[in-house]
Amino acid sequence: MKITVCNGKGGAGKTTLSVLLASAFRQAGHRVALLDRDPQGTATRWIGETHDVELAVAGGDHRILIIDTPPQLDSPLLHQSLAESDCALLVSSPSPADLWTSQDSVAVIRRHLPAGRPARILFNQVQPRTVLGKDLATLAQRIGLPALSAHIGRRQAFQHAALLGWSALDAASREELLQAALELSALQP
Repeated sequence: MKITVCNGKGGAGKTTLSVLLASAFRQAGHRVALLDRDPQGTATRWIGETHDVELAVAGGDHRILIIDTPPQLDSPLLHQSLAESDCALLVSSPSPADLWTSQDSVAVIRRHLPAGRPARILFNQVQPRTVLGKDLATLAQRIGLPALSAHIGRRQAFQHAALLGWSALDAASREELLQAALELSALQP
């Protein structure tokens, strides 16, 4: 299963969730690798620090491939990743700026993801007691894709994980990631 993780703007948490979802799949016993197609190389550096997951290599022995993409909707790397994928995961925070960019990202996903393949939103940096955090269903409707029922809260532990790996996460953080990974694996064609 190839999952392209995308958003047309930086700061949504795309790379963080690419690495942490790959780690969650690994923790659940799956053979997983990450392909870092973002020229910034943040996911590659993160994995070099933590060794929580493997970077993808040609002919690698993995069941799940997570593809981290550049935050540019006109990127050929994003378009290629979507065209090769079984599923697209749009990472978005519940904010107006992410809402607008996510709407634009949906158009790119629809243009490049092969017909019949699922695309979902994973809401990130959610603060459940805020106005926008309480109504993720309406935001998903405005963006134009169904959302995973799992969402990722705003926690310092996710930033710490870039240096300390999966072990930096508390139980609640791990559970959110494992629930998102479980929902994604159920989308497998």
